[in-house]
Amino acid sequence: MEAEIQRANMTPASPPPHGLVDATDEDGSWVRQELAHGNFEAWHFVRHDSVGAAPAYIVIRPAPGGDPAAIARGATTTVLRDVRPSDAVALVRDQDYKVQKYPRASQVDTLLAKGRRPGDAYLAALALRYERLADSGDRSPVRRLAEITGLPLGTVKSHLQLARRKGLLEAVSAKAGGRATDAAHRILADADAESDGSVAEACPSADGLPGGTE
Repeated sequence: MEAEIQRANMTPASPPPHGLVDATDEDGSWVRQELAHGNFEAWHFVRHDSVGAAPAYIVIRPAPGGDPAAIARGATTTVLRDVRPSDAVALVRDQDYKVQKYPRASQVDTLLAKGRRPGDAYLAALALRYERLADSGDRSPVRRLAEITGLPLGTVKSHLQLARRKGLLEAVSAKAGGRATDAAHRILADADAESDGSVAEACPSADGLPGGTE
């Protein structure tokens, strides 16, 4: 199955680029599939509670950097024949085990979606997301980060360099990509704790005491 998925040129890619974020408000995962030699891409959305072998949504669109002449011909039958819905579902299920390896995935995605200034929490999230993309086999993790954040590619590169200088992202010998450091994990843990405290203060108990219990 792994070889079949690789042949289909698929990459786990949640969250999707900004243009697809509002396509659904359901809980699930996105998979990007390269089509027609990189001229088009299919975005498969698989619900987390899905028991079937097909995605709930499939969006096909021209790929960034694709051949203009091929794109002008449109999503032809030849392009559509490349779409592999069942492989996308299989890939999502194969990636489920990574939830334990990346327990802060939701926090990271939230910080990247909202962050525009390179504060420590944002840079730590950027380091963790970069590590995850590299681990998943994404061939262009920096470009994917630009799609996820909605920031220019040059800005993302500068932010990654800053994360390295701050000791939040380190190189891994004999391995492509990089690894988020312990410092990056501590920053996100502290940010998560602060967020939980803010929620407790904003939700007073029945007796009027912030964060109290009945």
